[in-house]
Amino acid sequence: MHASSEVGSESDSTSASALPLVSRKKQAAVLSSAFMAIALTIGYNQCYGVFQEYYLSPSQDVLVPSPASRVSPPTALLAFIGSLYYGLTWVGGILVNPVISHLEQGKWASSTPSTRLWRRRILSLLTPRTITISGVLMVAVGFTLASISNSIWQLLLTQGFLVGLGMSFLYFPLLAPAPEYFTNHRATAMGFVNPSWRRRRRPHTLTRNSGATQLVGGRWTLRILAGVNLLVGLPTAWAVPRSNFAASSTIGSQERRDTQVSRALASRPTFLFSAVAAALQAVGAQLPLSFIPSYTVNLGLSASKGSNILAASNAINAMSRVLTGYAGDRLGRQNMLVLTLSLAAFSVFAFWLSSVLTTTSSSLSLWLAFVVFYSFSAGGYYALFPALIAEVFGIRQYAAVNAFMLFIRGLGTVFGSPVGGQLLGSPEEGSRAYSGIVYWDGALLAGATACCAGVRWAHGRGVGWKWIA
Repeated sequence: MHASSEVGSESDSTSASALPLVSRKKQAAVLSSAFMAIALTIGYNQCYGVFQEYYLSPSQDVLVPSPASRVSPPTALLAFIGSLYYGLTWVGGILVNPVISHLEQGKWASSTPSTRLWRRRILSLLTPRTITISGVLMVAVGFTLASISNSIWQLLLTQGFLVGLGMSFLYFPLLAPAPEYFTNHRATAMGFVNPSWRRRRRPHTLTRNSGATQLVGGRWTLRILAGVNLLVGLPTAWAVPRSNFAASSTIGSQERRDTQVSRALASRPTFLFSAVAAALQAVGAQLPLSFIPSYTVNLGLSASKGSNILAASNAINAMSRVLTGYAGDRLGRQNMLVLTLSLAAFSVFAFWLSSVLTTTSSSLSLWLAFVVFYSFSAGGYYALFPALIAEVFGIRQYAAVNAFMLFIRGLGTVFGSPVGGQLLGSPEEGSRAYSGIVYWDGALLAGATACCAGVRWAHGRGVGWKWIA
């Protein structure tokens, strides 16, 4: 294992040196396009809890009959809408990344006379830019169709499936090449990309504040989201960058990024630990975001306050990703990843669980402390894990490994919130109805921490132990 890991590290350094030099202007352009892609995809995904709370409210104007009128509201099924498009956003990478790589390498191009004219024309139109623009149009259509839906199964097909698939077409072509344009400051760059400060304001100012849905209604909120997605998404989709490996191949280098995970790579302990960590973290990290609005209402605050607390959580999380990415570049990305995940698990048991089990007025204070502490500590994963993949597996294999890890995260996300909805107790229990969710969430994050520590151990065992890694 030691020898193979050294070979992998040497190959990675060779690949990095073979890549063309990147100007700061190009790096800024790549960061900007990736930044906006995150804002339009993951940013919206993390605010679905506001929609979920709205669909469960008596004043909603989308679902007929209203879920609030039922004896047992379909909380788990409504949570599955958000989980579906969140999961599809990531699961789609297992398909999108190889397609993009084939297009950039010209594997599907054919100039032989025997090739049919219609096939040549289709292949000439099929580009990474075509895929990203198709994704934007698909998301807009999904939101528009959701605005005329009146049942949960229709929302699953539109706001769930169609929006999620479209987001995947936009997300991966813009995000997959980004780490290839950075070396020493890769974690800082990913920390900057992932926060997407504007996602707290656009389009999520519409969803984070229940006043928007109350003012224009849920249907018009969905239509406005479709319009904003077109207005902002089309310029972003147009700016999709090429893989830096594809650029290097045009200047005589034979370096190409891998788009499939080999059996040898999949059998490495670092890969296995990373995959399990990705699955556990995906399920655990989504639960607080899904239930922040509803738990806040359970404590006696208004739905508007719950939406504002979710927005504050996102803002804290955004700042954390930049800070932890910066710290990871200096103190070790693997070190900071283990530290931030362990603090996230600690905050669930120390603050959220205490808030659930406490019947005094301090329950709200403990809840707010949890939101702040958890939002800050949980942000580290999103900035550090992509940089960890490039560091442990090599930048040439980043696209393949990252797509697979996001595929695993997508599967975990699909089932995360619905399971939480099933663990939710009856309303008569008050805040204790959330105890099952809290125990489940804490166990998942603790398991993810242990697996990331396993990655740290296995990688150090293979290439030699370093305190800063």
